[in-house]
Amino acid sequence: MAKMISTTHIFLLFSLSVFFTGSDSGVVSRESRMYPLSCSNNPIKSCNSYLYHISNGLSEQDIAKYYSVQTSQIEPIKRRGVEDYLIRVPCSCGVANGTSGYFYGTAYDVKAGDTLFEVTNEIYSGQALTGGKADIFAGETLPIHLLCGCLNGNVEEVVTYTVQENDTASGIADLLSSTLAGIKKLNTKLEDLGFIDVGWVLFVPIINPGPMVEDSNGSGKKRTLWIALGIVIPVIILGTAAILVYLYRRRKLQESQTNVEDPKAKTNIGANSKSVASLKIQSLRRESQENFEAERPVIFGFDEIQAATAYFDESRKIGEGGYGSVYFGVLGEQEVAIKKMKSSKSKEFFAELKVLGKVHHINVVELIGYSTGDDHLYLVYEYVRNGSLSDHLHDPLLKGHQPLSWNARAQIALDAARGIEYIHDHTKARYVHRDIKTSNILLDEGLRAKVADFGLAKLVERSNEEDCIATRLVGTPGYLPPESVLELQMTSKTDVFAFGVVLGELITGLRALIRDNREPNKMKSLISVISSVFQEGETEGALEAIIDGNLKGSYPIEEVHKMAEIAFWCLSDEAVDRPEMHEIVVKLSQILMSSLEWEASLGGSSQVFTGISWQRTREDDPTRHLSIPRLLCGWASAA
Repeated sequence: MAKMISTTHIFLLFSLSVFFTGSDSGVVSRESRMYPLSCSNNPIKSCNSYLYHISNGLSEQDIAKYYSVQTSQIEPIKRRGVEDYLIRVPCSCGVANGTSGYFYGTAYDVKAGDTLFEVTNEIYSGQALTGGKADIFAGETLPIHLLCGCLNGNVEEVVTYTVQENDTASGIADLLSSTLAGIKKLNTKLEDLGFIDVGWVLFVPIINPGPMVEDSNGSGKKRTLWIALGIVIPVIILGTAAILVYLYRRRKLQESQTNVEDPKAKTNIGANSKSVASLKIQSLRRESQENFEAERPVIFGFDEIQAATAYFDESRKIGEGGYGSVYFGVLGEQEVAIKKMKSSKSKEFFAELKVLGKVHHINVVELIGYSTGDDHLYLVYEYVRNGSLSDHLHDPLLKGHQPLSWNARAQIALDAARGIEYIHDHTKARYVHRDIKTSNILLDEGLRAKVADFGLAKLVERSNEEDCIATRLVGTPGYLPPESVLELQMTSKTDVFAFGVVLGELITGLRALIRDNREPNKMKSLISVISSVFQEGETEGALEAIIDGNLKGSYPIEEVHKMAEIAFWCLSDEAVDRPEMHEIVVKLSQILMSSLEWEASLGGSSQVFTGISWQRTREDDPTRHLSIPRLLCGWASAA
């Protein structure tokens, strides 16, 4: 139990702190009594995890900003009548400040008057690994490494919990619907669960949490909730099954009646693409009404879509392609992007509707709803303010953007990888995007990336992927792997190959296809440029020769080299030799952490503010880099 400090208590704390400091796990400091959860023997290198945020007067919007999440990832939880929060974050195995373990990385823009203690304890609930850092300075971007954890299997998840006043281990277990045995198993340094102190950081295993309810003592979720659910859920399942059987029989009866009444209906519909689209929309509306899922796209009226876009005024157009046009709009108080597609594009329309209607992830563009009318199909998405990654990489100044810093590129690479990993590994059905490219990666206000445009997405089985053959070649030249071009083969490794090209663009600033200076009438691929780096005798020199000049020498060459190695790995000719997206996520997480530490390490050097970057002299600089851009990891800071 958390108690008042006595002489014996102080001795025990000192002994525990010394023991932790000398352990293999690595400890931040004696005062923090915290250590990362080891990931060296766990095959799961990335997962979703929870951070317990102790309420300190911050709004959900502030919490979302500081933790770099969306408000939908924040869930209130009552503890003794006070509303704290559970924050769902992606957790990855990596190294932070020389310590290995599971971490979630974010960053904090230091303000005047901030202290390290206030930031780590009041904003991040004492769960941040600081690496012995003593002082922070206004204007500095502080890398934050928050402790998290992954477990074997898909049933249990980990909550990072900071012990509060009057907490007991059994009370924490009840609050989070865990068990004392589970807490003991994850916190091996604790010899006695009866002795925990305020500020200690614990890892608590939980079953995927349901709704939070408060018991009569205000201590959190009651374990009886799960008992009740154990009774109610089977009843719901049986009732749902009965309803589905009834609906199935009713539909079969309607189909048989339709065949009797109009045997030529199928032929007539097949002759008219507009009728086909209309029939599918009717079917979609019917399925929506019969769907038991809580979340599904909203069906908007055509008049609402027209009003939202000022009747598709040309000034509202923000994009155009072979599928149709995209318009900026406002529905109610929400800013949206509305894709207007010809009815002949119904295949792409339904592909996006099918995938995005089931996919909800911070790094995937959210589909809000759809509509039909005037011989067109409409998809309504969240509005992603900063446009495509392509616009920020290729001639950015001409398109009104400042060049991306290295750390912003590292964050964008990780965000996009997480979005692709999600549709490959964490959805009920596995999808292949089939058109990963920089123009289909969008950036929000904070330059955080979201994967978009699922018009070519296809469902594939999680086994026997080699059997998936496309009926035609789809995708974008410059991003297509050999097996797709030669054999029309389609697997998750198709997306991995294309992502390798995206990494190449982030490093070089070049397009996927570029004009050959030696033969102006011919194009060469970025794939060949990346491959040539690893065929040279001096890899680092060859790499530096192709790094984007917009970076102006401001990058950690070791981390750039690591990203180039990942790109080269993704671009392997044989699909089997390419990594899985979850492997890429782990490696990019490590690159981002190291890049943040590199930037922080230059904070004490002599610098001159130039308006968009901090510059330093090149003499005696072991990193051999010139400047630190003000835009770091997608968090824009006002100078």
